[in-house]
Amino acid sequence: MIKHIFLVLVLMVSYYLWDQRPVKHGFGVVAPEAPTLVKVSRTQNFEIDHYTLNSSWRLETTARVLSQKRYWLDEKTHLSPVDFVLGWGSMSDERVLSQVQAPVKKREYTLDVIRPPLTLNEIRQQILFMHAIPANDTVRSQLNSIRTGNVVTVKGYIVDIKDRSNIIWTSSLSANKPRLDNRQIVYIQSLEIQ
Repeated sequence: MIKHIFLVLVLMVSYYLWDQRPVKHGFGVVAPEAPTLVKVSRTQNFEIDHYTLNSSWRLETTARVLSQKRYWLDEKTHLSPVDFVLGWGSMSDERVLSQVQAPVKKREYTLDVIRPPLTLNEIRQQILFMHAIPANDTVRSQLNSIRTGNVVTVKGYIVDIKDRSNIIWTSSLSANKPRLDNRQIVYIQSLEIQ
């Protein structure tokens, strides 16, 4: 009986690891365009449970998933079940990504550069670090099926989150504009996996 339980566990873990293997595209840029950011003229608010999401920028991008991290027991899991590092331009080319990695741990990412094919500034200008908040169950399900290497199209809003008492989680700004390589909280209304 124990052998059977062990075998079932091994099969389940094997399937999970196989299902999470990175998607390969070969050399070449697979997401050439930088994200489109449009300042919201009139703040649009979204409600989730007892939180208010205040939008400041409309975001639309097609980018490659460089890394991701799913959360199960994190204190913000109910809002944002997954974090992503997305790349475009040179940061969507496997030739560059063989030398640069951006793993996510504990709601932060780091850049691990073996032999820099680009300057650190060029790398950072082609990265979006996102805490993803799904707008509905369809988007939540799609978020769970994304694998590293997928090219995704995301449409939504960069938001700050407030509860009834105060601001609890904010997106990063630089000179009143989102600094995409820093933490951005994105309320995703539409998601497409290519």
